[in-house]
Amino acid sequence: MEKLIFPTVRELFKRHEDTYIEVFSLALPALVNSKCYKKSEPEISEVLCTILNKVCFEKSRDEGYEIPPPLYEAPVQPIDESDLGGGKAMKRPDFTCNIINSMAESADEYQIPYHVECKRLGLPTSKNWVLNKNYVVSGIMRYDSSEHEYGKRAFSGLMIGYIVSMMPEQILAEVNLYQKTHCIDNPDVEFNAENNGVQQYSQKLNRKNVKPEDFVLTHLWVDLK
Repeated sequence: MEKLIFPTVRELFKRHEDTYIEVFSLALPALVNSKCYKKSEPEISEVLCTILNKVCFEKSRDEGYEIPPPLYEAPVQPIDESDLGGGKAMKRPDFTCNIINSMAESADEYQIPYHVECKRLGLPTSKNWVLNKNYVVSGIMRYDSSEHEYGKRAFSGLMIGYIVSMMPEQILAEVNLYQKTHCIDNPDVEFNAENNGVQQYSQKLNRKNVKPEDFVLTHLWVDLK
């Protein structure tokens, strides 16, 4: 009798990650037609939330298995005592896509979050509100922050960039420049591919404040201009 081989937790999570990268890649182009480029980040993400729900419904129906819509602004869930914050309000990624590991051997391996943070990209909107700097300081860095702990217990995460001005090449150069100032150990964000108007980038982080250390951060940027 042939021995059954079950996928590892990492393999299960990679499938989960691929599913939601595809979901967001399908949803983001619809934002272009919504003409929401002048809106704030929360307003754009709220519109995206409705589109994601539709994409997940249609994809679930067509492929014959359930794909839950990403949770919008759900607090980071405490799973064990190390996550407790004394009753304080927990940090809220823009979207959370949880995976349930049915083969977990302990409670802290049972639910693993795939966190998604969304930021506008482009020229500063004021002297004190520099979009491309915010993408780094209030976005990328939250995946290795002991305060936010985005992507804790996960192998990867996702950044969404809403381009409201500038060319993608200019933005990429600025984002990597701000990383050299604010998170010097981070590798550059690197371009991977473009599909249906959505540009995909990636970087492999070696985290110091959040486990696991090896962490892949995917970036999806959509031009809303």
